[in-house]
Amino acid sequence: MEYKYLLDIGLIIVVVKIFTLITQKIKMPKVLGGLIAGIVLGPAMLDIVQNSTILEALSKFGIILIMFLAGMETSIKKFISNSNKYIVIASIGVIVPLILGTLVSLIYVQDLKMNLFFGAVITATSVSITVETLIEMKKIKSSVGMAILGAGVVDDIIGIVFLTIVMNSGNLQVSTFTLMMLKIIIFFLMAIILGLLLFKVFEKIEEKDIKSEQMPTYSIAFALILAYIAERLGVSGIIGAYIAGLVIGNTEKGRKVKGKIDLVVHMIFSPIFFASIGLNLTTLSLNKPVWIFIIIFTGVTIVSKIIGNGLGAKLCGYTNDKAVQIGIGMATRGEVALIMADEAKKLGLINEEIFSIVIITVLLVTIITPMLLHYSFMKNTVIEDAKNNP
Repeated sequence: MEYKYLLDIGLIIVVVKIFTLITQKIKMPKVLGGLIAGIVLGPAMLDIVQNSTILEALSKFGIILIMFLAGMETSIKKFISNSNKYIVIASIGVIVPLILGTLVSLIYVQDLKMNLFFGAVITATSVSITVETLIEMKKIKSSVGMAILGAGVVDDIIGIVFLTIVMNSGNLQVSTFTLMMLKIIIFFLMAIILGLLLFKVFEKIEEKDIKSEQMPTYSIAFALILAYIAERLGVSGIIGAYIAGLVIGNTEKGRKVKGKIDLVVHMIFSPIFFASIGLNLTTLSLNKPVWIFIIIFTGVTIVSKIIGNGLGAKLCGYTNDKAVQIGIGMATRGEVALIMADEAKKLGLINEEIFSIVIITVLLVTIITPMLLHYSFMKNTVIEDAKNNP
């Protein structure tokens, strides 16, 4: 049907809202409601809504705007001053999942290329889901929130390297790798130059735009353009959007228009993004041994990031509680893992069953991680209150 997407969007917004209210009632993160709504509406259960080109585009737009808002919450000075810490946290947080994922996959299959695939597919974090949870808990500006965002940018670049290796069937040529790294460097140079120039432009706009009526329009346009440039140069669009948020969020008027953009994002695009993740699950019909492996693999996927990123955070001077929170926050997996699995399936490196394992693992991790993060912050708040009010 030509206009079926209108019904799909309407159903997603309503059902996500219903499940969000339920999850809030039981003191769970709102993100969880969106994910469950997608699974219920999608092919795995009721099969009322299927992923489409339009939904995927709106979902991508949602990711970009969520990361744009995260950038607006970030101080450039703090980000730059802690960049060395973010590199350490991200690097260790990639190595540990790669090793543990490769080893645990031996339970399911004994093939080096397959084992390395299982290790590689769980290396990349998807901070957009964590960001939404941090925004909801008003922790995005905390030291933990900053560390998750900063390490997430570095982690995403490492994820792109692994994705390129998968796309080249493990036979990556030096010229291909060099070109990819060159594109990444060019993007960041362009982003810095554009950022500095547009920072001045936005300051001028602020002087004339007294009521802040034009800033939201220019801000979103800038985020989309920088996301497009990032994608064209082989860097994830969410990094481009995040950098755009950094530029605009550090202008006086930019901070004031955040509320207007935030309203649109959480009314329409955020529900579609989280529901679309649930829609990716097409079947639950797998045999018992496969489900046992999925449960084990999901556990390793979460624990490996808590150990890896948590250890990196601890080495950088964070307390034990904050190190664990950073590890949990970095445990979400999403678009990079899904793209990597999709590309591997297209190239014939993996079959439909392995593809389903990755999809279900990503969904389970995405459902569990926000709950763990929510609990870790609530637990620390209770402990701090007890210390302050003995």
